Amino acid sequence: CWVHAEDIAEAVDYPYEPPSPRHLNRMIDLAARVLPAVLAERRQKGLASPTHGRHLVSAGGPGRTLRLEIEGLGGGEWLIPLDSPAAVGSAEHEVAHVALDGVEFCRLAAGHVPPAEAAAGQVGDREAIRDVLFAAASLSRM
Repeated sequence: CWVHAEDIAEAVDYPYEPPSPRHLNRMIDLAARVLPAVLAERRQKGLASPTHGRHLVSAGGPGRTLRLEIEGLGGGEWLIPLDSPAAVGSAEHEVAHVALDGVEFCRLAAGHVPPAEAAAGQVGDREAIRDVLFAAASLSRM
């Protein structure tokens, strides 16, 4: 991953630029698409909030959603389903919104930024926000 290459470049004082916006967007997209499965796995291990008391979501149906807004290079928006990896993210079921820079998101996913320090903007369900940020940070240990 380019984040780790950047670590090496810094150690030897070699200039190293982040990837192009198009490539950065693809990396962010991949990470965003695996977040629902990682969140479910963390929930099964007791590392994320349980879904107790929340409605069950059938596969392919809309469920509670976090809107992930990536600003800057490689930016865009992703609707992250929270209750099941088989659910569909839906703007109508949005319970939280997180905004952060694209490079910062990649650093979070690489384990270089603590989840509590990652998001520039957070609105909504604090538990959902925390769970998604910690799930993103755990991608570095997959």
